[in-house]
Amino acid sequence: MSFLSIRYVSWAVLVGATLLGSTSARAQDAAVAEPVNITTVDGVKLKGLFYPSAGRDAPTVIILHPINDKNGMKSPEWKNLAEALQKAKYSVMMFDFRGHGDSTSIDEANLFWSKPQNQISVKTKNKQVIEVKDYIKQGNAYLPVLVNDIAAVRAYLERRNDTSKDCNTSNLIVIGAESGATLGALWINSEWYRYKFTPHPMFPQVLNRGTMAAKSEGVDIIAAVFLSVSPTLEKRSVKVEGLLKTACKDNGMAATFFCGSGDKSSANFAKNLESKLKVKNSNKHEFIGAVELNTDLTGMKLLQKGLKTEESIVKYLDAVVADRKVQREDREFANTFYVWRTSIGIFRARNNKTEKNLNFDDYSKFITP
Repeated sequence: MSFLSIRYVSWAVLVGATLLGSTSARAQDAAVAEPVNITTVDGVKLKGLFYPSAGRDAPTVIILHPINDKNGMKSPEWKNLAEALQKAKYSVMMFDFRGHGDSTSIDEANLFWSKPQNQISVKTKNKQVIEVKDYIKQGNAYLPVLVNDIAAVRAYLERRNDTSKDCNTSNLIVIGAESGATLGALWINSEWYRYKFTPHPMFPQVLNRGTMAAKSEGVDIIAAVFLSVSPTLEKRSVKVEGLLKTACKDNGMAATFFCGSGDKSSANFAKNLESKLKVKNSNKHEFIGAVELNTDLTGMKLLQKGLKTEESIVKYLDAVVADRKVQREDREFANTFYVWRTSIGIFRARNNKTEKNLNFDDYSKFITP
């Protein structure tokens, strides 16, 4: 399907007029992926692949695979998309969620099993190994805990932004499929409640006496691409429009919802999200919309070559980046305290500057009722 024949997105013509150049014209040599290890706040070793960009100010894409997908980040669709994005001068991070693919090692067992959520919802005889079956059969309560994995990945990229300078975490983009997209929406929502924080010198433990940054960390996420985003996490219903309201409707974060026309439930859900998140006649909301492809396929399968979805995603993101014009800056994650400021109170998101990650959280407070 041609990118310019998209039915439901008002930004289609704009994208066609503002491309930074075709993907093929900007192609580099063979794509290079660097294997990385990232340890979560509760001691799980995540395996990932980082595709660096040749451009210092290049936006950074985080790819999220569906939950309970046997291939995880190794699906060929993700590899092809990551390579296309890298050739288009984006840096890309793919990883396996805990229990998936190669992310099955619990490196700090005492730390992992000290968390009540892990004790209750992860059932395994080997206390140093976690597999998706160990928690997926226990119900739906555990899945939001996987947002800690996304948080660990962002923390890794923040440090890399400051040291290697081969990614730009002031310009973050999320691409997710099905339940992975839903977790991505939950993480995006949580980031809009996270703020840099300077403790009061005389009352360092009193959160309401310190100084909070004017803008939340959510402003650094400029776009999201969702492939058949799921309205559930396993059997638990999730109000995706609620998760994205602050980012999209209130602040104009770019978001596109890909779906197949033959998948009626996904197509209807995508168009419903557009209607609830997009403000009509608002320039700030011109990059929010649904994309219906002429296929029965869903999720990652929407990336199959014949649909030209990769090309559409690159063109869409090029237009968003050209519009937002966000340059790379030092993040100083290693020297910063953070808090979550919510309607129910202020919570420490990071206790001290020596920690590599945010505090462990079950992220249930960021799920819209």
